[in-house]
Parts: sequence; C-alpha cells; structure tokens
Amino acid sequence: MVGWILLTFWMSANSTAVQAPAFKHVRSAESEVRTLIADGYGRSATFKGLVDRVEHLSGVVYVASTVKLSQGMSGALLHQPAGMREMPVLRVLVKTNLARDEAISVIAHELQHVIEAVSGLPASGEFSISAAFDTLDPTARARGVREYETDAAINVTAKVRSELQTRDR
Repeated sequence: MVGWILLTFWMSANSTAVQAPAFKHVRSAESEVRTLIADGYGRSATFKGLVDRVEHLSGVVYVASTVKLSQGMSGALLHQPAGMREMPVLRVLVKTNLARDEAISVIAHELQHVIEAVSGLPASGEFSISAAFDTLDPTARARGVREYETDAAINVTAKVRSELQTRDR
C-alpha cells in the first residue's frame, strides 16, 4: 500500500513538472534555469523562435542565474566569449529575484542580443562581442558606456511578456 502511494506521488510530480528539452546550443548547468527555458519554449512562440534560431547558429549559450548585476540590469550578455571564432561560447546572466514570467522575458531579451551579436561578428578579424554591439548600438560608445541596447531586444521582451500573460502555465 505504501509503495503504491509513493509511486502515485512520484508519477504525479514527474508528469506535471516541466521537462526541459535537450538543446545543443542553449544550455544551463542550473535546473531552475533549464526549467525557465523549457517553460518559455512551451508558452511563447517568440521565445521558441529565438531558441530555435540560436540552435542553428554557430555558437553555444550558457544561461546562469546571478544575485546581482551592475547598473540595475535584470540580465546581461557577457562580452567575453570563450571558444573559437567558428563556435563561440557565450554567457548570459539573469537575476535570481525576478518573477517567473519576467525571468523568461529577460532570457528572451538576452537571446535576441546573442543572435544580434553572433550574426554581427565579422567574417574575419577581431573576435569581439563589444565590436559587434558598437555597430548595433553606436550611441553607447558615443555616450561612453558599455551597456548596449537594441530596439529588437526591447521589442522581443514586450512580445514575450504579452505571450506569457495570455498563455496558461
């Protein structure tokens, strides 16, 4: 009897949990972040499109949580890639204290930046995410800041937020 009860609880917990698909280019070492990515992938067509696009890029993105980011940011694409020019390894950070849907929206925002940065890398020469963003957001350099923003990423954030609000969990 006790065995059946335990089996029932185990099956119930495993059937309702969001199972993270195995992505090759969008990764996280943290189960909670993988669950956020899976949730966004299942609930937002825009988020799904971003992940699918990154999956077809030459590069790997690791998404990690962090307690604090500078300048009040909720997420960031770090500009120090690892790996080779042909397969850069990029790191995205997302603050831990965000509401679930907001964290998913921030991940989407940063994935849009990944797409912009990797697509904007020159075919040869300097291997620099900052150089790619200098082209995408030339006003940042003129202002003397290293915090870049693009209209595309802002629009993605708003669209994913809207899709998440209209889609049940």
